[in-house]
Amino acid sequence: MVLGLTAAMATLNLYASMSVTLYQDTDNYSAGNGGEFRAVGDAGLDGVVNWGAYSAATSVGQQYFQTFCTETSEYFSPGNTYPVTSIGNNALYNGTANPVPITLGVAYLYSQFAAGTLSGYDYTYGGGRVASAGTLQQAIWYLLGEYQEGAQLTGFALTDLQNSGIAQANWTDAANGAYGVADMVLGTPGAAQDQLVMVVPEPTTMIAGALLLLPFGASTLRILRKNRTA
Repeated sequence: MVLGLTAAMATLNLYASMSVTLYQDTDNYSAGNGGEFRAVGDAGLDGVVNWGAYSAATSVGQQYFQTFCTETSEYFSPGNTYPVTSIGNNALYNGTANPVPITLGVAYLYSQFAAGTLSGYDYTYGGGRVASAGTLQQAIWYLLGEYQEGAQLTGFALTDLQNSGIAQANWTDAANGAYGVADMVLGTPGAAQDQLVMVVPEPTTMIAGALLLLPFGASTLRILRKNRTA
């Protein structure tokens, strides 16, 4: 499944007029100069972005998702609309160079956040969510090597990774599409933004995953037949 997602993301490089508008709300869900951010997308992103349980319809053909920044040295003006430049496995500083692979630790934490199941995260709008967002944003930057002064893994971010089943030595390994998490580059070179996003796997990826399970299904049937004849 991971290999399939990697291949799927590699094909997501033709975006035409797709665009995203970024918003920040430090009263309800944004921590200072970090996430959460709200990314409102146009209909062109349907079938590419997995809006999932962490999104909602804002108008016909328009949805949003909550996201976090993957590059500390990129800035934007809330409410501005940016073209989608690419979606892939790496954060690209200013959309041009210095690729930073999305790591397994980041992919796991963001996928859990997106599903609304990140343990200890306060999803209720207000001060508690702002604080949770700050903790998660710092963890994301830390795991990507975007070290900020005082950045560290603390609280629920550390606990959830310790309980994830991923060995600590692998938290900073390249995710290569694991958990369906990718980096969305917005804007133009020199004025770009990098934000996390959940992507929709191609149908061929899902079929391949189903085929991988067929041997297990066949084994189960054989066991059932043996039990019936015993």
